[in-house]
Amino acid sequence: MTDTTRQGWLKRTLFLGVELRPGEAIGVLAMFASLFLILLTAYLLKPAREMLILTEGTAEIRSYAVALQALLLLVFIPLYSKFSRRFDSYRYMQIVTAVCVVTLLGFAAAGKSGMSISVVYFVWLGAYSVMIIAQFWAFASELYSREAGERLFVIVALGASLGAWVGSAMSRELVNYLDAYGLMIAGAITLALSAVPAKRAGVSVPEASRGDTGRAETAQTSIFAGFQLVISRRYLLLMAAFVIMLNLVNTTGEYLLSAILEDLYAQGSAAGTIDVDKGTYVGRFYGGFYFLVNLFGVLIQYFIVSRLIRYAGFSFAFALTPLVVFLGYASLALLPIVGWFRYFKVVENSLDYSLQNTARQMLYLPLSRQEKYEARAVIDPFGQRIGDLLQAGLIFLGLHVLGWAATEFIPLAMIMAAGTLTLALLIIRERNRLLAEQQGRAETEEGD
Repeated sequence: MTDTTRQGWLKRTLFLGVELRPGEAIGVLAMFASLFLILLTAYLLKPAREMLILTEGTAEIRSYAVALQALLLLVFIPLYSKFSRRFDSYRYMQIVTAVCVVTLLGFAAAGKSGMSISVVYFVWLGAYSVMIIAQFWAFASELYSREAGERLFVIVALGASLGAWVGSAMSRELVNYLDAYGLMIAGAITLALSAVPAKRAGVSVPEASRGDTGRAETAQTSIFAGFQLVISRRYLLLMAAFVIMLNLVNTTGEYLLSAILEDLYAQGSAAGTIDVDKGTYVGRFYGGFYFLVNLFGVLIQYFIVSRLIRYAGFSFAFALTPLVVFLGYASLALLPIVGWFRYFKVVENSLDYSLQNTARQMLYLPLSRQEKYEARAVIDPFGQRIGDLLQAGLIFLGLHVLGWAATEFIPLAMIMAAGTLTLALLIIRERNRLLAEQQGRAETEEGD
């Protein structure tokens, strides 16, 4: 098979709808495979988290454990930023991956020895999940130029959607044979494997598609350089606020889903229609839930994302998810049919993991290497965990001060979703201004 024929076949399948240029296939496939394994790992580890936290605790404790993740990142992010300046992009990715693999094996060993690790593991996994993905995308946005990234990231992101779907399908079956600690060991293995294709990608991207992969700038020496960057630039500050609000809305919905699940289990146990223990019931539910979320995520990523960005434009693609989430919560506030809430969460999470995730990574392409690593390390992990912290405060206030039932949080989620949509529109305007400035400088330099 000639190179031309092979590339034509790939365009009709994996690269459907994406303009692939000579020499780009191997690198983008390697990045696809690495992110596939990272997300497969995440969906082996998430059911283990829910099995532990909802058997040793409650949905309310789960909500507060989410908040502790933000406190952990207050310590971790400055250290992450400081060390990111000392290594090239791939080497640093190797180090972060190795530390996480060892930590997972330690959790499994501690749990099997009889120690109670549910809250500690829950807190660590929340920080890990956003940090490992932020690390990957920092590597990707540094490896590719802005022009190449805007074309190819939809393919790389398909690896995330497909890996999440396969991981959720595997975990749905594995919960019948493995306990939470067995899932952790399986996740450690798949995470270790993810570093192999990433190494190939680092040497396979053609020069025409390559960005700057050197070490980070060394002018900033403060361990809080990432926070300083975010505060000093309007574009980054808006992105941080958007991530906080987006996650605040999403985690409020996660609380509602887990509260509904607890009610369903209590009712089923009392009626005699559920004959399994709570851990197995929760594991099966979340295995099936994540399976649907990631199945739709794959379909959206594969058939819709690249075409939507190409034909409707980046701005529309970026704003679509917050718009759908706002309309969803508005409809639930007007007509609160609790039985349909899980299906709305499937739609919300599917769009978030596919379309919104791809568009959000493209926001970093016009930025410097330091901003891609250090500002991203603040915006993505810390921004999400601040949203978690605020969510825990809202849940506590609603339950214990205002005396709300779970469904009474829906109108509040609608208001927060409106704020998220407003921030998305402000980011679009600021990004257009930034790109116009860069274009103007480039034209001036060409004229000189």
